[in-house]
Amino acid sequence: MKEAEKQFEKREAILCAMLELITERGFHATPMSLVAERAGVAAGTIYHHFDSKEAIINEIYAQLRAEMGAALLRDHDPNAEHRERFARFWNNLFGHFIAQPAGFLFLEQYANSPYIEKHTREEHRRDLQPLLDFLEEGTWSGVLRNVESGLLLGLVYGSVACCVKLQLSGELQMSAGRVQQAIQASWDSIRMD
Repeated sequence: MKEAEKQFEKREAILCAMLELITERGFHATPMSLVAERAGVAAGTIYHHFDSKEAIINEIYAQLRAEMGAALLRDHDPNAEHRERFARFWNNLFGHFIAQPAGFLFLEQYANSPYIEKHTREEHRRDLQPLLDFLEEGTWSGVLRNVESGLLLGLVYGSVACCVKLQLSGELQMSAGRVQQAIQASWDSIRMD
């Protein structure tokens, strides 16, 4: 194995270990020594790849947001009707979070935390840009309520996040029928009457 590949694997192991540990224990209860142990690297190796614990958090956040953005666009048809496009976005996001529960929990915990640098948050706003564009298009075309797109995004994301939490907690099994009901309720909350 080439040295570059080894370094890449170590870097990825550090990111994975940090994600797992922070999801399990929280930021403050995750010392770098434990990250090194879980990643199978020396503590000094971490600082070869990252300047600080916060830098690792920002990198994880950036990766998770990029993955979320890619999932959002899966099978997206920009020519489909608004309701169909909305359902695709909603279902893609829900399915992605269910398949990646650690990533979802991390994003929920750290999306608005002071550990995420402002420029990182702003750079990765583009990961939700297709959904924001859809919401703005729907508003000016009269299909969606005349509400600022950031608020509409919050309403949509909130409904997805709530359903993911219900599923992950075991409180409510989100069957295909319930997912369709949630999509319809979310759609009804933002569409014009």
